[in-house]
Parts: sequence; C-alpha cells; structure tokens
Amino acid sequence: MSSEANRPEVNVVLGASGGIGSALCRRLAARGSRLWLGARHADRLADLAAELGAEWSALDATDPAAVEKLVQDAAAAHGHLTGITNCVGSILLKPAHRTSDDEWNATLGANLGSAFATVRAAAKTMRQTGGSVVLISSGAALTGFPNHEAIAAAKAGIVGLMRAAAASYASSGLRFNAVAPGLVRTEMTRALWSNESAAAGSQALHALGRLGEPDDVASIIAWLLDPSNAWVTGQVFGVDGGLAHVRPRPKR
Repeated sequence: MSSEANRPEVNVVLGASGGIGSALCRRLAARGSRLWLGARHADRLADLAAELGAEWSALDATDPAAVEKLVQDAAAAHGHLTGITNCVGSILLKPAHRTSDDEWNATLGANLGSAFATVRAAAKTMRQTGGSVVLISSGAALTGFPNHEAIAAAKAGIVGLMRAAAASYASSGLRFNAVAPGLVRTEMTRALWSNESAAAGSQALHALGRLGEPDDVASIIAWLLDPSNAWVTGQVFGVDGGLAHVRPRPKR
C-alpha cells in the first residue's frame, strides 16, 4: 500500500461551489478529509465552507497564479496535500461557424486553461509527497456530438494533459486521472434538462435511461482521491450512463 495511506487526507477542491464540486466536498468531509475550497463566488463558497468546517479562498481558476497560491497556502497550512480536484468548467453548444473568438477563448480558458493551472500547481507543490489529482473531461470528448466543437476540443485536451502529466510525475508518486461525465443535472446545465422535451431527448442518448446526478460523479472522484487506491493513474473514467460508448437496443 502507498505511503499516502499513512497521512491524513487533505484535499483542495476547485470549483467547489458547483453541483459536482459541492457533492464531492460533502463526501470528502463525511470521511474526515480536511478541505480547502476554491471557487469564483465567495458567498456560496463561504456558506459551503461553514457547513463543512473547511477553509476557502475565492479565486478565478483561469488565473494560474491564483491557483498556485491557493494550492501552496493549503499545503503550507496542513503540512501536505493528498489530493487536488478541478471541478471548474463551462459549457458551450454551438457549431464551429457560429462560435466567436471570445467564446472559443473563454471555453478553452475555463476548461483546459484551469486544468493546466491545476496540473502545474500540483506538480510544483506535491512532487515530494505524491498524491492524487483529478480533472473533469466529458463524454463529448470521447465521441462525436453535433454543436460541441469548442467544448469537445477543450475536454479532449484535458485527457491529453492528464495522460502526459501521469507519465511525467509517476516516479514522484503523483497520480493524474480524469472523469468523463455525460449530462449531469447541475445549475450549469439547467438549460439542457429543465425543458421536458429537451431532457427527454438528452436522456435517450444515455443507455441507462436517465441523466446523471452530481453524486454519481462525485463518488468516483472521491474513490480516486482515496489514498488506498494509489495504484491508479493515467485513466479516464466514463461516468456517463453509457453515453460515450454504449448504444442500447431500442425499446419495443
């Protein structure tokens, strides 16, 4: 078993106030992990931190210096980190010819840019101690869906980033993995599931016949962060109800 298991769990969660991020934080807190939370919205973040007895910092996760400072502050406060998760992201559903330069850059920044900032901060801070870093990709990065060009490119970039980092830092015991969700019911995706007909169409794409809930994704991230699972790196875990790879038999 890895030496990680001999240290108290200390986790940084970026995008902590979102649907998946907050579900993850509650899971980690329930098993006794110490938490340092980061997100853009200070009010929601402060409420969640107070609920969980966690420390927090408001930040723009597309700012690499801000991400690095949060990670360094958390490590200094607790003496070490065992895990970092980046739940920061956005969604843009437009074909390429209707996507503006500003939309493209914003999509890359919120998703791939914040992921790279997380990887770099983790590498600078955790190379001596090892640990687990989890990034969020998407089922849209693994199969082709119309009107997903920008977000699919950003999320596919996260997979490449994760695997390269897993190779670069394996000798330090620093592990990198990604989860690739389908459509999850969060505030960010509300426009895609709040309309009954749109929700039914999206649900039909998922072989298991339902949309995801934040805890569906949080549960596997929590597993990847658990120091007892320290022989897993460089993997993409599809948490998508079969969206990316399974085409169910039509109902009769």
